[in-house]
Amino acid sequence: MTIPVTSSRVDLDLLHPKFKERLEAFFADPSIAGRVQVVSGCRSYAQQKYFYDKYKSGRGNLAANPDRRFGKNNFWRGSWHMQQEDGHCYAVDFRITGRGISTWEVNNIAKTYGMYPTVSSEWWHHQPRNGSGWFDAPALSQVGDKIKAESVDLAGIAKYIAALGAEVARSPLRRKSRGNAVKAAQRRLGDLGFDCGIADGIFGRKTTSGVKKFQRVEKISRDGVIGSGTWERLWNPQHA
Repeated sequence: MTIPVTSSRVDLDLLHPKFKERLEAFFADPSIAGRVQVVSGCRSYAQQKYFYDKYKSGRGNLAANPDRRFGKNNFWRGSWHMQQEDGHCYAVDFRITGRGISTWEVNNIAKTYGMYPTVSSEWWHHQPRNGSGWFDAPALSQVGDKIKAESVDLAGIAKYIAALGAEVARSPLRRKSRGNAVKAAQRRLGDLGFDCGIADGIFGRKTTSGVKKFQRVEKISRDGVIGSGTWERLWNPQHA
């Protein structure tokens, strides 16, 4: 099922597949369906840095340094909502949008699906794990989690990036381009600290700005177009 969100700007793409599975089961629960939505999801490194820089300048709310390490064995970096080193995100915020349910009921039900409110002052903040491992999910115990935590398929990722690179070589990405190559470039730019907003696969104004900033740092042509040269630098930067 689709995980309900309060806005199209809520990014859930980076959630760990096992976390998505738990959220889908939670929102399918008759006590939750139609009453709760996700109001905040994932952030890239660049998005977290934007909020942190705004906070440091005195123009924004408290935000964590994207480069900080915390938790057991320094498992976490930046913010719980931020993309972690394994490429996934492990936190969402809930909002009650329907009647007939209280915050404590939402939390109690969420716990049965292995999602805990790990910040004592924020009932809405939920995670499926801490630095030591995944929380138990008794509501799923009869069938078990379908998706197990697994190692990152680096070879598969490299093959995918190479295939997208071949597409880019044939048809460079520019304003109004759409597709998986654009989305991959947006994700990579965000990882490197160049904010393109939500990675939606649409090459718009914010993506153009992010590409130009990246090109300036890398000291290559600043045309805002991702051709084969810029694509190669995205994955093998010399200065970013």
